[in-house]
Amino acid sequence: MAQPGSFVRVLLLEPNATSRSAILSVLDSSHYDVDVCDSLDQVLVHASTHDTVALVAWQAMNGLLADEHRNHLLKLTNRLRLVIMVPRRWARLLVTTDLGGVVAGIVPKPFEADELVSAIRGAAAPHIAV
Repeated sequence: MAQPGSFVRVLLLEPNATSRSAILSVLDSSHYDVDVCDSLDQVLVHASTHDTVALVAWQAMNGLLADEHRNHLLKLTNRLRLVIMVPRRWARLLVTTDLGGVVAGIVPKPFEADELVSAIRGAAAPHIAV
């Protein structure tokens, strides 16, 4: 039987080394294939398949979370499944905005391991148009 994350590739963009290490540990223990990226451009270059989820810290989003850049964010999310990591207090606010429907997931930081894995699993799940 395949492990939960065995067919999902995660592109990780987390500038904080301590957070990046913790995320890698959680995703590795859940059997996800993780590639660490240094920039949003690098994420876009490597986002080539439908089985890829980009896990990106808000600091690395180059301002795309601002309302005035929503069109750019929409173009980005049309190319890849994007899960953003934001401060916990922001997460409660963002899920009530249209951003919650634009991205594939929002992970509050600091995170619990099950929150992180659940967000990746949800983003990787096939979406069926109704």
